[in-house]
Amino acid sequence: MLLRLITLFFLICSANAANSIPITLTTSNGNFGGLLLEGAGSPKVGVIMFHGRGATPDSAVVRQMRNSLNINGYTTLSIENPIPADDNNNNSATDFSDYVADITSGTNYVFPEAFARMNASIDLLESQGVESIIVAGFSLGSRLASAYAARGQIAGNTPVVGLIGVGMYGNSIDPLNPVMTLDELSMPVLDIFGDNDTNAVITAAARRSAYGGAAPDYTQTVLDCSPTTLGNDCHKLRGGLKGDETKPFELAINSWINGVAPLAVPEPGSVALFALGLLGLGLSRKKQIQSIGYYD
Repeated sequence: MLLRLITLFFLICSANAANSIPITLTTSNGNFGGLLLEGAGSPKVGVIMFHGRGATPDSAVVRQMRNSLNINGYTTLSIENPIPADDNNNNSATDFSDYVADITSGTNYVFPEAFARMNASIDLLESQGVESIIVAGFSLGSRLASAYAARGQIAGNTPVVGLIGVGMYGNSIDPLNPVMTLDELSMPVLDIFGDNDTNAVITAAARRSAYGGAAPDYTQTVLDCSPTTLGNDCHKLRGGLKGDETKPFELAINSWINGVAPLAVPEPGSVALFALGLLGLGLSRKKQIQSIGYYD
């Protein structure tokens, strides 16, 4: 009975945390969307994240990251990436080369707009009582997040206290290349990737060496992909590396963030109080049954 009550408690809290609120925010270039998950009680730390290329705020890796951090009490906001205004290859797809061309010969839209979207997102969380921010990103989103942490913050805005980069590649040109922005950072960084994600692996030493802060503040975590989980599958941490609170990805990001930006003790919400009440009843019942010599 006690085990059933504990399970019910976590299921209730998890279900409550997983109710995303679609939001619309605005920059000078127009509207963009996001998915907000409010933290339990009154958390003081928010995590804002960019997704991978060609994906959405609820796509692979970002989805698991935002849900897991929220289950553990953090407010999370996953936002739409800006995409290049020009289709460099004229193939109706957003290729990586389009991002390069946007910087070198295009309208230079993506990074200024990414910075503006992050600042608008910070303003929103600030209005909800968040006092410090972690920026995060997966794949292309990690390039945007690293550049923002280095160059996009506005004086007087809620401070960014850490960076999470998942599947970062240290290649291409400034500011697409995290090696060229990490050297401007002194905040704590979590650089996490799969061991069969070739481009992340071969540039790992360069990223670590480029980091501008104290060595202990740069955490590089390599997750074990199975031998058959190669290339893009390992990049997306498929094959059992993510998906619930027992998986290596979720354990790593929650362990890191708890050390960098631990939450204040949240005010107990009504759902949690209800579940804890059930748990208390279960403990009381267990004690009564044990006192007369019977056990569940």
